[in-house]
Amino acid sequence: MSEPSRSDRVHRQIIDSLDEVVFQLDTQGVWTFLNPAWTALTGYRPEESVGHSFLDSVHPKDREAHQQLFQEVLKQPPARQRFEGRYLSRDGGERWVEMVARPLRGEDGSVQGLCGTLTDVSERRRTHDALSQRERYLGALVEMQQRLLVAQQGEESYKGVLGPIGQATGASRVYVFILHRDEAGKVLVSQRAEWCAPGISPEIDNPSLQNLPMEPAFSRWVEQLSRGEKIAALVKDLPDAERALLEQQDVKSVLVLPLRVNDVLAGFIGFDNCVEARPWAQLEVDLLSAAAGAISLELEHRQFESALRERETRYRQLAENASDIQYRYRLENPRSFLFVSRVVSDRLGYSPEEHYADPELWHKRIHPGDLPALTQLLESPQSVSNKPVVLRFTCRDGRTRWLEHTVAPVLNGNGRPVSVEGIARDITDRREVEEALKMSEASFRILLEGVTDAAAIQRDGRIVYANMALVTTLGFDRPDQLVGRALMRFVEDDLEEVPGPPPDPSGIKGMITGERRLVRRDGKTRVAELVSLPLLFDGAPAVVSIARDVTEQRQLQARLTLADRLASVGTLAAGIAHEINNPLAFVISNLSFLSEEMRRSQLSLEGSQSSNAASGTGPKLRQRAELDLAEWQEVLSEAYEGAERVRQIVRQLKTFSRPDEERLSPVDIHQVLDSVVMMAANEIRHRAQLHRDYASVPMVMANEGRLCQVFLNLVVNAAQAIPEGDAQRHSIRLVTRRLDPGRVLIEVQDSGSGIPREALGRIFDPFFTTKPVGVGTGLGLSICHGIITNLGGEISADSEMGKGSTFRVILPSLEPRTRTRAHAALPAAQPATQRKGRVLVVDDEPGVGKVLRRILKEHEVEVASGGRQALERLQREPDFFDAVLCDVMMPDLGGKDLYEAVRRTQSGLERRFIFVSGGAFTTNAREFLEAIPNPKLEKPFNEPALRQIVQDLVSRGPSSR
Repeated sequence: MSEPSRSDRVHRQIIDSLDEVVFQLDTQGVWTFLNPAWTALTGYRPEESVGHSFLDSVHPKDREAHQQLFQEVLKQPPARQRFEGRYLSRDGGERWVEMVARPLRGEDGSVQGLCGTLTDVSERRRTHDALSQRERYLGALVEMQQRLLVAQQGEESYKGVLGPIGQATGASRVYVFILHRDEAGKVLVSQRAEWCAPGISPEIDNPSLQNLPMEPAFSRWVEQLSRGEKIAALVKDLPDAERALLEQQDVKSVLVLPLRVNDVLAGFIGFDNCVEARPWAQLEVDLLSAAAGAISLELEHRQFESALRERETRYRQLAENASDIQYRYRLENPRSFLFVSRVVSDRLGYSPEEHYADPELWHKRIHPGDLPALTQLLESPQSVSNKPVVLRFTCRDGRTRWLEHTVAPVLNGNGRPVSVEGIARDITDRREVEEALKMSEASFRILLEGVTDAAAIQRDGRIVYANMALVTTLGFDRPDQLVGRALMRFVEDDLEEVPGPPPDPSGIKGMITGERRLVRRDGKTRVAELVSLPLLFDGAPAVVSIARDVTEQRQLQARLTLADRLASVGTLAAGIAHEINNPLAFVISNLSFLSEEMRRSQLSLEGSQSSNAASGTGPKLRQRAELDLAEWQEVLSEAYEGAERVRQIVRQLKTFSRPDEERLSPVDIHQVLDSVVMMAANEIRHRAQLHRDYASVPMVMANEGRLCQVFLNLVVNAAQAIPEGDAQRHSIRLVTRRLDPGRVLIEVQDSGSGIPREALGRIFDPFFTTKPVGVGTGLGLSICHGIITNLGGEISADSEMGKGSTFRVILPSLEPRTRTRAHAALPAAQPATQRKGRVLVVDDEPGVGKVLRRILKEHEVEVASGGRQALERLQREPDFFDAVLCDVMMPDLGGKDLYEAVRRTQSGLERRFIFVSGGAFTTNAREFLEAIPNPKLEKPFNEPALRQIVQDLVSRGPSSR
């Protein structure tokens, strides 16, 4: 073969650089040449396709058409032939290709095959198909909207709108399902309409598609459609339950779109493809979503119409059953009643039909004096709109009835009234009563005379009428002795001592309300609750005041307050006994020790007096006597301290319980709070840490006993809101502040359980309590509120569950006073001494520890100031001690908890415990002491019995030795 010429090489280079495929075919349709652009079009190299039939590269659906065109060009070759078809690519896809072909002739002019170009037109074809599809869908949407507009109400309307959209999509089946609920509230779905393509079996009569439960099989559909999302999938990819139902209907792919009414899922429209498993394109989904929106609007419109008809029916039912006459009157000619409720027959004696037949019926039956008002009511309703108009009508039986009309005009689009809607209420009975009252003021006087409470009628602040109850209450003989006097002259209010509202809170002269003291003619006072109301008396404005004597009731409340105060003392009695017994224990023990030591010293000195004189040991004895004297002085100091504490506790108890409640004097609020803390110390110490946050505040004018009662109640409540056993984590805080000149703020804060929000507004109500039955009476906070209010103060509370409560008390103050505070010195600790036995004393009271050390001085005694310290000591050397003297009630770790901890970790050691107590004042402590076999001792101690019990345990020795 000869080498190609330079011109041939240039031509070949040009052909190879083209983007279009250049080809040659022989008369059998076999590729004889393909340039490199063939690879870009199909993915095959030219050498892979050359020698093969061109039909192998054509889509199977287009091969017949290509073969026919190829034969026609060979038989009758035109100058050029252009046609489109789909070609296959190596990746399994397809490309739309435009083929331009012309005959390839030999030197003799015969057709040797075809040559031409192949151009990729896939993008152009897709754009064309999308536009065609969009036009087809839009046409279907327009037709669907037109059919919806003319569709009649009912289920049949769906059939006429599903066909166009189904034909446009090429779907096999289009259907609408509506959601509803059964009696149990379960979500069901039922098919309401369906369109099927030719050859597709309908499912509209399938009973399994009516009242179909959506859960659990189709719960995913409900969740997804409720969010406004679509369900678009091939059936083979769906979950088993969904696939099983759809495969029964030969569905290959499905598209489901939500139907929403008032933004709530009401059903769905579905599109089935039963021919091929074809996925739904996004353009199709968007256009079909518009169709779903149109059907949703139609559903919403029909629901609105149904609701409107239902409301109209309900309105007529209400109107027919109402006691008032409801009517609608047309203003345009011909004037007439459009609607009158049937109650008009009972009110006027004329039926609604008689009103419809005679538009002038009311004009004929109106009282002549009210005819102008009726004319204005019906002809110019806007002038009296929403203003009651009272008219008199003559009934069929001749009786006159008073009807109170309220009307509103109904306007047309131009704002002109076309009708009147009104309600006529029968007020005949009320007007007859009013007329009767106007005609007889004497009946009102008779009424007041029959009232057991004192009553007076005043005009311009002067009494114009007084009943006999008021005459008797004020100590007079006849009502005329009070007429002309001012009732305020008999009202005595010391606003400095008993704060209250001003005499005339409403500004009307003679208005007196609230609790007041009435001064009798003889100078004695009575407590009364006064209520004043304005009224018409003898046709002129006046004020009626009624006074109820509550003197005995207030005295009873005072006794109840005292009883509640004493009940509070009873609640704290066990704790106070414990506080008294602790200091009293070491007072008595120290005095006993002092007496014994003095006796021994006296005997020793008498017995050795002669020998000392002979041997010259006098100076040593004197030194020993001086040491003993120093110790005795310390003992006396401790005894004095204990006695002083007992005296203080008894003093506070007396202050709290004395009934001198009416006497007011300057009170140091800090002294009151300190007294309360001492009395409630045992309630606090096992539950919380107490903090005082005192500011410089002036004294308040109050009763010390009353304030003690209030704050003791608040502090005890705060303590009882905190559980026992975790005192280090909880706190009770007392805060005082000066708010502004003339007022002092006291707060009681706790970190307890808090008060429920629904109960916070009722805590000051009498007999309301959040405590368990048998724990609270429900009167404490109510009495506190009354005490503070009567002192001119305020009391309130804030609380949050789980975070605690704050009670705030605000009291009127006096000028600042100087306070001095005395603090008792703590006794100094004495060194321990070694003795035969080993004894551990566990008590949070330092004085008790010292006393026990002295009583048991023949033994080796160690003192632990709390339960946790004792537990650590016992865990270090469990076999060291012969006896453990343990207090029952301690703030950090009580005796019961220490006993249980030792029993769990060092079994046997718990049998060497001796429990001492100043009074087991909790239920748990009492039950614990009754259940265990260990010895128990009460404070103050029986020293011989104590020594004997300890000696018995020491003589046995530790259990492990």
